Amino acid sequence: MNEEKEVYFDQYCKSCKYHGLEESKDPCNDCLAEPSNTNSHKPMNYESKNNS
Repeated sequence: MNEEKEVYFDQYCKSCKYHGLEESKDPCNDCLAEPSNTNSHKPMNYESKNNS
């Protein structure tokens, strides 16, 4: 069963490789437009800084 979960921007954005971009720019704008995600609390475009 799919469950919509609230995205935890406060936990994930700080460690995202896109952190520091303007919120109005892609991919941040796309993430912020989706406050929930299916089966996950991660933002939809989240990519860890450590996986660069």
